[in-house]
Amino acid sequence: MSMRVLIVEPDWRFARMASTYLESHAHLVVQENRLDDALARVAHWRPDLVIVAAELAEDGFLGLLQDAAPAGNRPAVLLTGWLDRYDIAWRAWQKGGDELLIKPVFTTEEVHQAIVTALENATLGAAAPSRQAVSA
Repeated sequence: MSMRVLIVEPDWRFARMASTYLESHAHLVVQENRLDDALARVAHWRPDLVIVAAELAEDGFLGLLQDAAPAGNRPAVLLTGWLDRYDIAWRAWQKGGDELLIKPVFTTEEVHQAIVTALENATLGAAAPSRQAVSA
């Protein structure tokens, strides 16, 4: 089964690697660098999965993405390379991310596993109305 995948990531090296991998597995891939272009693409293309830079997702992108989804549930993999700014990824995840992938990504297996986990989390998360932090 092929998926429509939207990659919203200014880092062209990652976007190219992920696109090449996904296309080699018969998925349709579109890359966008800016949020407004990505939102326009979502409105008419309706991707099955979105891979987005966490710092871009924080600007309300994930909420708009979920609003555009037919069932209110579209899996999203968040990318971050800023371990010192993990709070950006955390806030984005709370707003609708389904998996976090830390850059640099060295192998396509990392991308594959993040996608599988995002799809599983999105499926499980469809039943859970909100995400809350749990402290130990």
